[in-house]
Amino acid sequence: MNPSCKIFLNLSILKEGEFVKKVELKCDRLNERGQGVGQYGRETFEIPNFLPKEVGIFSFDEDKKYQKFKLIKILKTSPMRTEVKCDVFNLCGGCQLLHMKYDDQIAFKQRIVEECFKKGKLPFKIDTIIPAKKQTAYRNKMQVAYKYREGKIVYGFYEEESHRIIHLNHCLVQSERQNEIVKYVQQIMQQLKLSPYNEDKRTGLIRFVLVREAHVTGEVMVIVVTNGDIFPSRSEFVKRLKDKFPYITTIIQNINNRKTSIILGEEERILFGKGYIEDYLLGIKFKISSKAFFQINPEQTEKLYQKVEEYASLTGTEVVVDAYSGVGTIGMVLAKKAKQVIGVESSKQAVSNASANAYENKIRNIKFYCHDATEFLKQMVKDNVGIDVLVMDPPRSGSTTEFLNAILSLKPQKVIYVSCDPTTLVRDLKVLEGAYKIENKTIVDMFVGTYHVECVTLMSRTKE
Repeated sequence: MNPSCKIFLNLSILKEGEFVKKVELKCDRLNERGQGVGQYGRETFEIPNFLPKEVGIFSFDEDKKYQKFKLIKILKTSPMRTEVKCDVFNLCGGCQLLHMKYDDQIAFKQRIVEECFKKGKLPFKIDTIIPAKKQTAYRNKMQVAYKYREGKIVYGFYEEESHRIIHLNHCLVQSERQNEIVKYVQQIMQQLKLSPYNEDKRTGLIRFVLVREAHVTGEVMVIVVTNGDIFPSRSEFVKRLKDKFPYITTIIQNINNRKTSIILGEEERILFGKGYIEDYLLGIKFKISSKAFFQINPEQTEKLYQKVEEYASLTGTEVVVDAYSGVGTIGMVLAKKAKQVIGVESSKQAVSNASANAYENKIRNIKFYCHDATEFLKQMVKDNVGIDVLVMDPPRSGSTTEFLNAILSLKPQKVIYVSCDPTTLVRDLKVLEGAYKIENKTIVDMFVGTYHVECVTLMSRTKE
């Protein structure tokens, strides 16, 4: 038996009909997801809500696939620990670091990024860290599911590694408006007898509700995802939402009758308003539709884009490629100091929004293409297109080897990589190593209370 672990009580009835062990564990360290790592017997376990050097009593259920340990009591508390003000923290899993003081969250994220770079044998020093001033109610988007439970409609997020709804009263990282809207939808459903979706039977009406809120303009979009085209009491549903929340500017019905975990379907119907909202980033106006990617934390997004702009150091003569461009946010910020910006994005709706955004803002030196980023760059190589700066903001899975090899062929003087996963960031930078040198790295804390970390890396071309 590992000395840091002992059986506290072999058979303790913690729940009616369930026999589980009660054990005492010590936390040795944190893993990259902010979970405490401890040993039980000869096995190593990763446990949420557990900090280094802490000792706690846990229930242990070996039949569970995930989260075998559930915290009962902390016996020895870490100075990193702070009071958790969320009443579903131990169940939800959405915010993994709420039990950690904010300065320690930042230090944890810095360590995770530096360890990834060290492991990849790349320069690991972080040049700048930009913490968030706003640590609650910072998200501009909220999405919840609705289900029946014991004859009542409940709403919330899915419990980690499951499809069980964690019922919410209030989410700390969402705004007051967003919390109010999703709660009132539950009341409307009960009043109008609108049933939530049952994914096992594939029956019921309302699957999800998404709320998107503009940071500057205050415009609010509500998207109701239904299991089919027919929406009983649709007019009354819309009327009640509008009457209760006059600040709602558009309401959309999204139709998704597929057996899938993907939230939004392809077909939509505008029930009220113009079908999109508008917001500003760094003085540029953006049109945001239901499916368009737009950064979750607007205040930190502006700081992120300012860092990209600083790293680009444009003089007005450069051709810039904005890869994985979304609704054109980064490209349009850079366009004011570039000769030409080329944006490429695979989402048709995002490209449509991006083009409309550029036209609306009278930005004439930018053009967006709806294409796979890898194939687009490969074609640029064939066409022998000259570029000076390449900015890439790929999904969490990172880019492709073919895309990175295309960069090596195009030979831009600068590559600026915006990443939300340091592991895939380092993997991709290794492909460029040799031809490019890492100049600067900045961490921007976009997702307070979570282990997720955004990193901006500047690479400059080495002399041949």
